[in-house]
Amino acid sequence: MGEGRIPEHKIDEVRQAANIAEVIGRRVKLIAAGKTLKGLCPFHGDTDPSFIVNRERGTWHCFGCGEGGNVFTFLMKDEGVSFPEAVKELAARYGVTLPERKRTPAQKRQDEHRARLLRVMELAGNFFIQQLAAPSGEPARRYLGQDRGLKPQVIQEFGLGWVPEAWEGLRRFLGSKGVPEELAIESGLLVPRDKGDGCYDRFRGRVIFPIADVAGRLVSFGGRVLGGGEPKYLNGPETLLFKKSATLYNLERARPFMRKKDRALVVEGYFDVITLAAMGFGETVAPMGTALTPQQVRRLKGQASRLVLVFDGDEAGRRAARRSLPICLAEGVQPEVMILPTGEDPDSFAREQGPEGMEKAIAGAGSLIEAVIDDIIGQGDLASPEGKSKIVAEAGGVIKQISDPVTAWLYLGRLAARLGLPVEVAAARLGLPTPGARRAPAPAPRAPQAPAHGGRQWQEAALQLALSQPEAARVLAEEGVLTSLPDQDLAAVGAAIAAIVDDGGRPEAAAVISRLEDPEHHRLLSRLSQDGLSLDPERAAQQARALAAKVRQVQNRDQGRELTRQIAEAQRLGDHEQVAKLQAQHRKMIDISSPEPSRKD
Repeated sequence: MGEGRIPEHKIDEVRQAANIAEVIGRRVKLIAAGKTLKGLCPFHGDTDPSFIVNRERGTWHCFGCGEGGNVFTFLMKDEGVSFPEAVKELAARYGVTLPERKRTPAQKRQDEHRARLLRVMELAGNFFIQQLAAPSGEPARRYLGQDRGLKPQVIQEFGLGWVPEAWEGLRRFLGSKGVPEELAIESGLLVPRDKGDGCYDRFRGRVIFPIADVAGRLVSFGGRVLGGGEPKYLNGPETLLFKKSATLYNLERARPFMRKKDRALVVEGYFDVITLAAMGFGETVAPMGTALTPQQVRRLKGQASRLVLVFDGDEAGRRAARRSLPICLAEGVQPEVMILPTGEDPDSFAREQGPEGMEKAIAGAGSLIEAVIDDIIGQGDLASPEGKSKIVAEAGGVIKQISDPVTAWLYLGRLAARLGLPVEVAAARLGLPTPGARRAPAPAPRAPQAPAHGGRQWQEAALQLALSQPEAARVLAEEGVLTSLPDQDLAAVGAAIAAIVDDGGRPEAAAVISRLEDPEHHRLLSRLSQDGLSLDPERAAQQARALAAKVRQVQNRDQGRELTRQIAEAQRLGDHEQVAKLQAQHRKMIDISSPEPSRKD
């Protein structure tokens, strides 16, 4: 993995210390399935659990999208961190001390720059908290306590702050802490002036909401103005640390509650989240805008099987609900929706109804698909044939996105009944087949293709055997099988296994993955380990010796055929010296490959 990397023995120590089920379980709701755990894949639109975690082998694999790897590769893909960052994060989490690693100058600059940005965000967060506690923070404290009904411990738990109506309060504070203005501008906290030099605070006269990443590190802030200023809510811009499309407010706190309740609540605003969480609905999050993104849906669907969207009862809330539906359906999620009475938002509704009333309302949430179809029908023209056709086309566009054919057909039938149409007519309008309709004959099956690279099957079998027991790997490495596989990808995996054997280590799948950089190799290894063998050491070594002998036999046969061809060519050219040389090689090969005759004592 390049120079200056973390020592292999330390990587193995971290990998063995890390609980892969626990690490992945923070992101994906896992259920026991025999010796493995399964759940919905967070990396594609998974509808049936195709994501498998093998605790014994330390690997994960999705049979839907083919992704896979070990505990490090999961963290890398899930959080977008590098391999060293994943190792360092898990080492810190599981108490493994890492040596100071040598880094290239570029790597060192990148790590140090990210660390500086995180420090700036932490300093700003402390500044905002201090301002809320200061005498000038009295209006904000009164607003949070009296108007919003938040208790001091809730304010403290969510790290809420305040910034006075001053143009350079934060700028001066950060400057006193040695933060360069360029770095504060890059973090999104300061804004350069349009004319002249200098900069000013982005947030002024606002209650401040810290925004954290999945690891709980501050990456941005949001602010709510006091009074009638615009915009009412202001979020920090996208930066190296903060990606709006992938961030959900309160996700780092909500995940354990989501897994416990098997339910995720999505609301629109910061105060909605805080009020509901303070009432016992800790599974509540909010996107950084009014509509969910595919990345946010993927983060949620792995946590709970029930996704409930809570929207305001105004026109904007209904539009937000409709925008969210195709995004959820594309990810294989059929969400529920709770549309609040007109004039209410989750914050005001929850405070009015209390925990019991809010729970009852959530329990009564209905299908978002049905709500959107009802909305399309309600706004359509039911009096004319053209109007009905337009409704079928618009609502049918929603139905066609449903991955489950049974659910899709039932919704189509319900739509047709509402419009007084035969379901076959609605299906024809959308170009959908109807049950029982004659289907075109299936194409004739194609002839099976020959395995690529001279027999990939036996090569994969050799790797699975090597992964099953160290004794088998040792035999296959000593016989040169692992380093002479014809397929390029399989050969890379074989070479990694052989290298671990040479180092005296155990070539477990999770350890081999750490030696390889190519994600294709990670996916390959995770699949091979899921389909792997369970053999005792003696049986595994015996099979390895038999496989090695078979490989030698095939190689000798191929080599013999090639020598025979070369001898015939030399004879055709009259090159008697070359003929004699090749014949000698052929005899030597036969002598080596022939078994010694048995002798009686």
